Amino acid sequence: MGSAQGRAGRRSGFLSGLFGSGKSLIGLSIGASSTKAVEIKTKGNGWVFGSFESSPVEGALSDQREIINPSSVTESIRDVFSRAKISNKEVCAAVTGSGVIIKTLTLSITNMKELNDQVIWEAEQYIPFDISDVVVDFQVLRKLKDNQVEVIIVAVKKDFLDQYRSVIESAKLKINVFDVEMFALQNCFEMNYDPPLNQSVLLADIGAMSTKMVICSEGVPLFTKDSPYGGSLVSLEIQRELRLPSIMDAEALKISGNLPQEVAEIVSRTSHTIGAELKKSLDFYNASSVGPPVSVVFLSGGASRASGLVQVVAEYVGTPVDFLNPFERVEANPKRHAPEFLETIAREVVIPMGLAMRSRDSK
Repeated sequence: MGSAQGRAGRRSGFLSGLFGSGKSLIGLSIGASSTKAVEIKTKGNGWVFGSFESSPVEGALSDQREIINPSSVTESIRDVFSRAKISNKEVCAAVTGSGVIIKTLTLSITNMKELNDQVIWEAEQYIPFDISDVVVDFQVLRKLKDNQVEVIIVAVKKDFLDQYRSVIESAKLKINVFDVEMFALQNCFEMNYDPPLNQSVLLADIGAMSTKMVICSEGVPLFTKDSPYGGSLVSLEIQRELRLPSIMDAEALKISGNLPQEVAEIVSRTSHTIGAELKKSLDFYNASSVGPPVSVVFLSGGASRASGLVQVVAEYVGTPVDFLNPFERVEANPKRHAPEFLETIAREVVIPMGLAMRSRDSK
């Protein structure tokens, strides 16, 4: 849950951990359609991009991101580390999906010593699982008036967490930090941009099976949502309607610049669905009055490459929309990584890069 702009610091629970003194930082993301690993290296107060690889894991995870084929996921992890030539075995990984609950609460306390007990008590009221079946962690976001504090609570089902821990350790890796993908998304943004003062930013990572959203302001996550809609559903519809041999053919067609009319119609429907979903979340945030207005929307994730998506989303949300650039402040050697390559991977590398950056943040 660390962040460069205000959430950094030591914590108890499964999100804790130190990355060690090495300069090589590794972020590992186990997605619904692929495993991704990124290596960055520290350079003063900045970073240098090292390598990135992804490996498909189609059918290895359920729609709820439960791991149903552990051996396939472990092999995918080994594959990305081998092809990326990553020698560092210490990683920052993440969880997301139905086994993760995130809740922001305002609590009244007389002293900080009683905060832990009160958080556990509140967690029992809001978490739809038996408290003995989850791991709970929390972070104080800010202190308010009248002995009140705003706290963000994260609870993860133990068996869900164990699934991810098992496949990573089976790949002979050491987990030094477990984070949440939505916070990694925010971390990547804050490490690359100066958050606007007295304004909020909506970040949306559109993946294969879900769209992860964070509305944040000056380092504080004010709203989070994991919407069960992603790009693979569109690819499946394209594959079905055009009778293509594989979903990969549909995926390639979906992001091409010259779309057949029937494909363009499917992609357009998808863009409008995503736009409507983001507007609904934005309307809910505005109605709750928990923070300043959203001034810009940043998109990322593999499915954000759909043709015309930025324009459609902008029409729905009524604010400027752009792609989040994970290389805005991350150096890359042009002799090793051509600008065209960085542009190709920019949408997919955001969350694993945010995880790698999180490792320095936890020191």
